Amino acid sequence: MHERWNRLLDLLRTSFWFVPLLMLVLAGGLAILLLHVDRLVDPGMKNLLSWAYNGGPEGARSLLSTIAGSMITAASVTFSLAAVALSLASQQYGSRVLRNFMRDRIMQVLLGTFVATFLYCVMVVRAVRGSSIAGGFVPAISVTVAIGLSLASLVMLIYFIHHIVSSIQASHIVRVIAVDLAGAIPKLYPSQAGKPLGRGGELQGIKERGETSLSVSTDGYVQNLDLDTLLKIATEQDLTLRIAVKPGDHVLAGAEVARAWGAPELTEEARKNLIDAFILGGQRTPAQDIRYQFMQLTDVVIRALSPGINDPFTAINGIDELTAGAAAFARRSRVADNRQDEQGVLRLIVPTTSIDEVLVETVGHIAIYAAGDSFVMAGLRRLLSAVEPDLHEEPQIATLARLRNELDKLEKAKAGG
Repeated sequence: MHERWNRLLDLLRTSFWFVPLLMLVLAGGLAILLLHVDRLVDPGMKNLLSWAYNGGPEGARSLLSTIAGSMITAASVTFSLAAVALSLASQQYGSRVLRNFMRDRIMQVLLGTFVATFLYCVMVVRAVRGSSIAGGFVPAISVTVAIGLSLASLVMLIYFIHHIVSSIQASHIVRVIAVDLAGAIPKLYPSQAGKPLGRGGELQGIKERGETSLSVSTDGYVQNLDLDTLLKIATEQDLTLRIAVKPGDHVLAGAEVARAWGAPELTEEARKNLIDAFILGGQRTPAQDIRYQFMQLTDVVIRALSPGINDPFTAINGIDELTAGAAAFARRSRVADNRQDEQGVLRLIVPTTSIDEVLVETVGHIAIYAAGDSFVMAGLRRLLSAVEPDLHEEPQIATLARLRNELDKLEKAKAGG
């Protein structure tokens, strides 16, 4: 359940509608509150409110209508600029970077400010009554706040123009992705990860009690694994679960995602709850998938090396950030595959991403497109050298040597061609 809430929060953070909708609700509540305050203010006290609007009903209607119309126009222009920025970013840096634009809080707040000001003015203008000749009700405080909101919107619009120009620069996009990667590594891979738990004899005894396979009924990418739920059910049912997939893997309907040892059969409720802990979706997300974080930078580098863009400086910039991320990842302790319950019984065997997998998916992919650029190839060699001091397991060392050999072969083949 915890991971489902995290997934929902992530979807809300990367949407253009949630913050504007929330600001709409707040604007409506503010309009109702201030109109109520205006009705409670004694007419004789309004002379003391020198800072408040002191015009007649017609002026108030005209002012509020003008502000409301301007806000809708500004919102349309802002949305158009945002769409252009998204289109340019998608074409030049890949569609995966759109996630960073979608969760840009400045864009969300700006759109929310415009539509919230529009709604506020519409609600206030409905409360204006009468005319300048016959007299009537003019909510002075509410109209004054509308003027303040319009000025705030103007300041936001000016800042947005600066922000949108800055946000589509290659260095900014690469840096934003790198900062996300740097923040994800310590969260997903704590420095004190513990040692693998559980004994071979204990596991063999569990297997002898029977086993059953768990498979999903739909296709999709594994976005989240609700390990708390899996551990709870495994403890209640006295099972040991071997997870067969990792966040970021694509699974087909009917594919095995886990194997339960300790019982030949499971109840339908237990089986359903276990399968529901594997949260699938139509695309990969960085919530638990560290490979996705590296893949975003890799995608930017490869696109920068394409003939249509041909921007080796952006490629080198991306490789520098990949180097920092890979070095930080290599320094982290490997998260233990085996998880125990409170009584020390082995309950989960969960595969985790290792540094050698990341190196293959980054250096291995980039090298194919970078063979003709000696500067980019040198950057890839710097990346491998940066992680080398922290590689101690034999498979990781072998992967490092294999990647270096591949770089040599690609450069020789390019020189010979």
